[in-house]
Amino acid sequence: MKNFKIISLFIIPLFLLGCFENGLSGTYIGQDGAFLEKMTFISNDKVELTFLGATTETTYAKEGKKVKINNAGENQILTITDTGCLDGGGFIGTYCKE
Repeated sequence: MKNFKIISLFIIPLFLLGCFENGLSGTYIGQDGAFLEKMTFISNDKVELTFLGATTETTYAKEGKKVKINNAGENQILTITDTGCLDGGGFIGTYCKE
């Protein structure tokens, strides 16, 4: 019984933390001529953007099915598709998780 209480003290907070996660994680690779090579989400508000081998860090916010990336004073809005990819439209392109 004592072990159950100890395990509960660790498991329940981790479960609740997962329920409130708002950000993205991992690397999303550009598909079929996308503008960027990849996007790597490193925290709940930071993303690294790679273009022609150079990487910059910027901020982003996830709001429902939208991801707003702030880069050089401009906002780019991508839509999270049903397959989990990020779709930025024509010029920006689509990025799927690695």
